[in-house]
Amino acid sequence: MSAAHPEPIAILRGTAVGALSAGLAFAAHGMGGGPAPPPSALVLLLIVCAGLGAVVASIPAHRHGRMYLTAALGAGQLLGHVALSATAHAHSAVPPVAMLLAHTAAAVLCAALVAGAERLYWPMVRVLRVILRNPTPLTPHGPSPVLVPVHSDPVDALLRVSISRRGPPVRI
Repeated sequence: MSAAHPEPIAILRGTAVGALSAGLAFAAHGMGGGPAPPPSALVLLLIVCAGLGAVVASIPAHRHGRMYLTAALGAGQLLGHVALSATAHAHSAVPPVAMLLAHTAAAVLCAALVAGAERLYWPMVRVLRVILRNPTPLTPHGPSPVLVPVHSDPVDALLRVSISRRGPPVRI
């Protein structure tokens, strides 16, 4: 498909990479000892990760694989760390080992999750299409019309309706 009309699984991949990069960069940054970022850092993080997701969604399908996803998510973690560090706080250019390990583990774990979501995409679409498709009618014809008897005498019709047909109980 063209870049103007990416395939649905590419949109899924790009969205997942962008969203997971933002969320896990924030979480891994905090788990690795980084302080809570200000709102401006979070806005920058979302912009950077949305751009990464758009780039990942536009790459042709034949270049996808687990290593590609790991590299894309690793780039997302790196970009997320830079975005959070640029406005949030100042520390050395090399992050602490705990933070580096947290970012790396997040990238590898998310690559496995995105690859699993890609494998399940088309089977789930098929199941949903079967469930949501319009049922076929059981009979080839429409419903049969109900015939209501028309009484010419309105008094006769009123008496027929008002007279009870119930009798006394039957003893067994």
